[in-house]
Amino acid sequence: MAPSERISTNDARILDVLQRDGRRPYAELGAEVGMSGPSAHERVKKLEARGVITGYAAIVDPRRLGYDILAFSWVTQAPGTTSNDLSGAFAEIPEIEECHHITGEADYLIKVRARDTRDLERVLRLVQSTKDVFQTETDVVFSSGFERRPLHVPIETEDAVGA
Repeated sequence: MAPSERISTNDARILDVLQRDGRRPYAELGAEVGMSGPSAHERVKKLEARGVITGYAAIVDPRRLGYDILAFSWVTQAPGTTSNDLSGAFAEIPEIEECHHITGEADYLIKVRARDTRDLERVLRLVQSTKDVFQTETDVVFSSGFERRPLHVPIETEDAVGA
């Protein structure tokens, strides 16, 4: 990491707080990390400018919106089509919450939210009918220990750089 890209201890604390509560007023944020509100505001703006903080969003409970099924589907492309990116096609299916191009036997791992098993079947048929999809294998989640855990922010200190 270049010196200008290092995350200071204060920046790491700010990132930890904002990942848990992105609406925290700067005065409270500063107090929690041991600095003034204006100093915290300045550091947040610098983290945004560097692209470390890429946005803010509300965290919505899928079950409260009727999405009671969570599933992960392993998607394998047809032979000879692996150079075709399917991300755009999957992005057009609103129930696909995440799409990851992966290594291994499958080519993609998608995270799907559905209202019930019939809805899940409908969504998977859309996935399976996507051009260049050869096969899917789907796992339905019974329960989740945790989701959307805040990212651990590594702090690179001068001591660690010289070591």
